[in-house]
Amino acid sequence: MKVMVCYNDNSYDIVEDYCLDYLIRTGNITGFCRSDKWVKIGIDPVRDENSSFESYVGKERRKSLHEKISAE
Repeated sequence: MKVMVCYNDNSYDIVEDYCLDYLIRTGNITGFCRSDKWVKIGIDPVRDENSSFESYVGKERRKSLHEKISAE
């Protein structure tokens, strides 16, 4: 699945969903577009690398590794 992101220089791009964690972790983006709204990094809640699927409360939007491999 593709995700629209906004970089720190206010440019926009569409990236693969599996790149999103890296872009958030490295601080390269200021936000990304979910199906229902734009998310602002540092303001809106996002799942971080320390949280697990069990502790996340909300609609699951990410594919599992198994789903990614099956789709290829």
